Amino acid sequence: MGRPTKPVAAGARPRLRSLATYLRQLKDETRTTYTALSERTGPPNTPGYRGASTLSQAARGTHLPPLETVLAYARAAGDPGSYSTQWREAKARSLWKAAAIENARPYLSGRGRRTRQVRTPASLGQELTRLRLRAGRPSYSAIEQATKAYGHRVPRSTAHLILNGKVLPSREQLSALLKAFDVSVADAAQWHAVLDRIEDRQRTPEPPRRGGGYVCADADPAVQEYLERRERDEEIKRRTGQIHPDETYEDYEERLRERAFQQQTSDGWLYDLYEDDEPEDEAERQTQAAEQAALRAQLKALVEHVTPTGRGADHA
Repeated sequence: MGRPTKPVAAGARPRLRSLATYLRQLKDETRTTYTALSERTGPPNTPGYRGASTLSQAARGTHLPPLETVLAYARAAGDPGSYSTQWREAKARSLWKAAAIENARPYLSGRGRRTRQVRTPASLGQELTRLRLRAGRPSYSAIEQATKAYGHRVPRSTAHLILNGKVLPSREQLSALLKAFDVSVADAAQWHAVLDRIEDRQRTPEPPRRGGGYVCADADPAVQEYLERRERDEEIKRRTGQIHPDETYEDYEERLRERAFQQQTSDGWLYDLYEDDEPEDEAERQTQAAEQAALRAQLKALVEHVTPTGRGADHA
């Protein structure tokens, strides 16, 4: 006889304890050792093979074993090919799923989003991560193997990018991931609708067609956004008194352009004089400089007289 089985871990959570207890019950009913159970899982170095120590750890309750290990344990603890084998697998799967949800609860901070609230690749990645936790937090290698078994392999690096919200999965990749996370068919349809909505939001709008009739430019989202921003700006400027009560927004913009033009002309080119040929005699040069200074003073006085500031100073 083999060594006596160690008791279930004292710190095991209730649902994990139920799973470990059920696996021990299957072994006791079979009246065999873990070595014999390991031989029933298949030849060594094959995908379905599980060692004796692996099966023993699965029934100890210290941690949540992989689902494939639990199913291999249930198949080995009985007559292969019988109806009871399917029943044992179904019960083992149900107990494992309950233990996986219990094990993932500390990592599921807050409530998950409703599907209609998932609108970006980042939020979709977060919700897929929650589904992965509820599925027992399988490794990326296990995800790759599971998706390959479901007909569309998702490489480990691609699964990592999808779950971290870096890339958007294709429909085939999403289907394979949802099956790997044990999501029901009805829930999977909702997640495919989420993917369609995100793709529609990311799709660039088609340019307006020409030659097929008149196209209203106001229907363009960019035009709508500009008009809304313009209305908000006009409302703010009217409340602050920048736009006069009898002015439109176009009158206000025209007034700003005229003010900028007047400031430019008063600061620059209006005072530039045409330069004649430079005189050779020093006395003539000084005389010409004095005449130019006097002309600048006359032009400046004339400009200040015709500007609004000048008129206000004259009336004062």
